[in-house]
Amino acid sequence: MPSRVSALILVALALFTGCLHRRPAAVHRSVPIGIYSPGSTSNLPILRQAGFSHVRGSANREFLDAAQSAGLGVLANPGTSAGVGFNPAAVRTSVRLWDRHPALWAWYLSDEPDLNEVSPAEVSLVRRTLLAAGSRRPSALVVYRGPSLATHHDADILMVDRYPVGWQPLAAFFQHMRHGAVAAGVGHRSFIAVIQSFDWSVYSDIHPFPEPITPRPPTTRELRCMAWGARVIGADGLFFYCFDDGRWRIREHPETWEGLCQVVREIRDREPLFTAPRWGLPPRSENLEPSRRFNEAIEPSVIWSAVRVSPGAPGIPPGTYWIQVNTTAEFHQLRIRDAGWAGVALHDLDRDTLRQIDADGWMEPLSPYEVRLMGPIPDRP
Repeated sequence: MPSRVSALILVALALFTGCLHRRPAAVHRSVPIGIYSPGSTSNLPILRQAGFSHVRGSANREFLDAAQSAGLGVLANPGTSAGVGFNPAAVRTSVRLWDRHPALWAWYLSDEPDLNEVSPAEVSLVRRTLLAAGSRRPSALVVYRGPSLATHHDADILMVDRYPVGWQPLAAFFQHMRHGAVAAGVGHRSFIAVIQSFDWSVYSDIHPFPEPITPRPPTTRELRCMAWGARVIGADGLFFYCFDDGRWRIREHPETWEGLCQVVREIRDREPLFTAPRWGLPPRSENLEPSRRFNEAIEPSVIWSAVRVSPGAPGIPPGTYWIQVNTTAEFHQLRIRDAGWAGVALHDLDRDTLRQIDADGWMEPLSPYEVRLMGPIPDRP
């Protein structure tokens, strides 16, 4: 009995710290990186050039053909949505016309059913109708609250959209993404993190803010933190909201657009690192200030994973890498408790230089929302 309890504790701890992944990811697979509301089909080549591989779009000839020409996959509504007004005939027509189209990536079952009072049974009905109509494409749904996936989980691709910038600490994003990763792991499904790339002020009628909160778009550092942090937690891909929905047009906000492009380009350039499977657990560590080891969501302030890149990965030498993400707006310094790491020099991919662990095992402090990519890491001393 004690050994069984210890094993359960270790599994729970690994899930909590984001260090246990449900299954190895294929090293050379392409990361799905999508964006909502692409606007006109003339924007599709721009999005492909920026590094996106998927868009949320329409199931019709014009849009699907344009997406195919641009090399983009489409997450499309099957002519109807779950809930009041669901039309099974529209689903059957959509499957007959578009299910075999090369650009169709997945069918979108529902958008935030937990926020819009759509029941799990109503979402499941859409999926069953798709399957009965002969669909061969995966199904996807996005929820607003990560814990909602405890009941809203009848889809092949589970997605969570949590947009905290401007009204919540960034820690809320990671809290909800962790629920998504765990729910997807239970059924061996894909998990996509949906990341805010807009300013809430353009939607004040939808989400009014009390003073003195001032909505704003995320910074490049915050976008990068959410993207890599989602991967540490277990996301298989990313979507962003949004490009052009008629209210928020991201190219009218060049700083945000360039920041988003920078993050997407980095993931593409370091794709083998993003897709690499987990490789055991990182070394045990402690925070310089133990009282700050948890963030505002009462989860680890710094999340950390070790991954293994196989030989032959383009641009990234084979070996073990560490991905460290500071989920807070504060500095944090970690000490590796295993004395064997004292004095070891680690290669920092961003700086292309070495970071020295000091004689007591302390690493250099992580700045607010910093993502630190290090490796290849030497074999454990």
